[in-house]
Amino acid sequence: LFLGLTDYSHPVLQFKPRKRNMEHPGRISADCFMIDVAKDSVQAIIKGNSHKIQYSEKYYDETNEYRHVILPKEISKLLPKHRLMSEREWRSIGVQQSLGWEHYLIHRPEPHILCFRRPKNYQPPPQPGVRA
Repeated sequence: LFLGLTDYSHPVLQFKPRKRNMEHPGRISADCFMIDVAKDSVQAIIKGNSHKIQYSEKYYDETNEYRHVILPKEISKLLPKHRLMSEREWRSIGVQQSLGWEHYLIHRPEPHILCFRRPKNYQPPPQPGVRA
């Protein structure tokens, strides 16, 4: 509760009280985004719709490169509602990109559009055992 309110609204960010996770009693999930990618139903949704994911061209400013990814409605229903996703999470829903991209923004009017950025001239870290 925030100042006695059960719901806190902000024009950009929205927070709701945390809910108890019924699959794991005692554990609290901030947004109920407990996707188990091993579940057949979730895998079927992702596999059946990942070909519909659209990727923008890159665009730039002085320090970063950007791109956005448009998810089909079926996959967008799997997204966490009030937080950014880790690389592991966005890859688990079928988004495919090279290394270094960060999900950095939720565009509230269109939450099915994921906004990514990475430093301009990004170089992936060298892999162990691989010589340049």
